[in-house]
Amino acid sequence: MSLQSENSPLLGLTFLGQQQRTLPRKDQKRTNDGSTNDQTKNMMWTVLISSAALLALFSLQGNMQREYNSPHPPSDGTASFEKDANLAEELLSRFEKRHTHQTPLYSKVQTLSFQIYTGGAPAFIDGVPNDECINLNSYGQAEDAVDLQCYLGLDDSAEDVQRRLNIMRNAVDKAYDVSDRNDDTLKIFLAPEFFFRGKNGAFEFINEEQEDENGECSDICHILKGLEDIVADKRFENWLFLFGTVIGSEVLPKADDFGYQFYNFAPLYKGFDPATSKRIGKNFIVPKRYVSNIDFLTPLRHLTNRSIAMELLDEHDPSLAGTLMNPHLVGHKRYDNEMWAKYKDELSSLGYNMIEYGWFFLDGIAFSVEICLDHLVHRALMTYMADVVTGSKTRIPSSANDSVNWVGIPRHQAQISLVSSAGMDVVVASLALANGGHIFLQDGTDGDMEPLTTYGTDECQPNEYEFFGGSQCVKRSAVISATDVTFEYEHNMNFTDVNIYPDGKWKDVIDGIFSKEFYEPRLTVYDPVDITLVEHDD
Repeated sequence: MSLQSENSPLLGLTFLGQQQRTLPRKDQKRTNDGSTNDQTKNMMWTVLISSAALLALFSLQGNMQREYNSPHPPSDGTASFEKDANLAEELLSRFEKRHTHQTPLYSKVQTLSFQIYTGGAPAFIDGVPNDECINLNSYGQAEDAVDLQCYLGLDDSAEDVQRRLNIMRNAVDKAYDVSDRNDDTLKIFLAPEFFFRGKNGAFEFINEEQEDENGECSDICHILKGLEDIVADKRFENWLFLFGTVIGSEVLPKADDFGYQFYNFAPLYKGFDPATSKRIGKNFIVPKRYVSNIDFLTPLRHLTNRSIAMELLDEHDPSLAGTLMNPHLVGHKRYDNEMWAKYKDELSSLGYNMIEYGWFFLDGIAFSVEICLDHLVHRALMTYMADVVTGSKTRIPSSANDSVNWVGIPRHQAQISLVSSAGMDVVVASLALANGGHIFLQDGTDGDMEPLTTYGTDECQPNEYEFFGGSQCVKRSAVISATDVTFEYEHNMNFTDVNIYPDGKWKDVIDGIFSKEFYEPRLTVYDPVDITLVEHDD
């Protein structure tokens, strides 16, 4: 099956199938009177194939019975076809358990968190207009904020994407240089939310009717292809990458105006050696569900008080209309994730699997993954609990050995949890961790804050732990005794900060893409920790 560019708003790709064969008409008859007619022949083939399938099924059942020592009871009057269905369901369940209960490929995990400011740039610095924002015409305010900000980015969106990819590659290369080299240690590269967003607040999905001016695929297509190129490297066979998030928008034509759909998703990849492995089961999309009040700036054209910016720009400049509207301000509380469901088959065909519910397995290890506000509203935990009370029917991707299967959410919860955010901390009430499991969070606005743990300082939650810092790693353990049931928390402080640009030229590298007014990009490199072992319920 061949690929052609720019007919899909997702990746800029569409599928062109092989030319269709002309099928014989149903009313055409065979000329050989002695031959079997098509209908009878098809029926015979169906019977033969069904018989072979049943024989194979019973043979497999016999092997499984011997392996698991769980023979079926003698005949109890149940219809044979119902027994066959129950048997097939049982065998599928056992296959699923084999896939999720395999020995984990790794015994330790090391997280290398990418600290870089991904929020808006300040419009004023000590009352003076910030040079970073001048001539961009992308000013706005976050909800409930008083300070004016601007989105940063380049007029040439293709160049903007390439610059961001280069910065990400710099961080990944530095992470490799300082990482643990043991093959039994899973390395996790974790970047913050909003890393890919562009000067108008989002990169636009290209509709198939629109002409693509950037070549074979759109900006978002270039982002994903660029990230795929980074991870396809022998160095990264034992790495998992969560590359922050991509903000996308899609213009929807209306009869008299234009509306938008909004997307915020995290590209997640398992590294591999292209010479010895396939890309199957290595690429994932993690959609964010909930829109935060700080996800977007409210553009000047929608502010009731514009006097704060009158000295900065000409209100009649037509480019002001390019800044994306703030969906949260008009009651748009969720991202338009229906698009992901619509293009789910296309994603699979392109080698991507969707992590719809915030849960997945990788090489026998159970993960949860959330983006910023989704963590605060307990998305992974709520999915877990809802799945339990509805019969554990939810299916999540499980990747191992160049393959993907769809399995149940683990009853023991996550051995490792990941959060990519911009303005979020680890929330105790949101944790869905196995006993001894770890959560790793990387934020895009608090990178200059030293890690800190408090207890009982919040009047609304006097008996809760709170964690702060741009990079956070917290371990949760359960304690059950005759007199108490509680959880204990350990904020991991065993890390080293590493400069990505030791020559001091970091401002030149991020100029025009990320604000230089906050903190220098760096890595927070944690010492390897044990991946907690879990017991399975069967």
